[in-house]
Amino acid sequence: MPFVHVEYSERLTETFDRQTFAREVHAAAPGIVDAPAVAFKSRFRRIEESYFGEGDDGIDAVFVQLSILTGRTPEARERLAETVRDLTLKHATAAEGRRLHVMVEVREMERESYRFHKD
Repeated sequence: MPFVHVEYSERLTETFDRQTFAREVHAAAPGIVDAPAVAFKSRFRRIEESYFGEGDDGIDAVFVQLSILTGRTPEARERLAETVRDLTLKHATAAEGRRLHVMVEVREMERESYRFHKD
């Protein structure tokens, strides 16, 4: 915890610098939500197929969901979403003639029901 789940259009495979994005999220986010950088974990999934609106095929997208434990202020969650949105826009570029949509959601996980194990 916190978890960063990223889904991105397959067309962005070559133009989305995922490793640098993750490094910068892991560097910026801890100060916003008061969590150690070592606790951040990011994973990426390529979207092979998607459908937007009424079938607009000129859109590539990045969906980011951040899961954090409860207890952060609404302002901190908003700042985290904005920071991650800006980092996504910095590191993902749509191909010429295509549009890029970036969506970021911050979700809270209940502390009472969260468990983990590490060696």
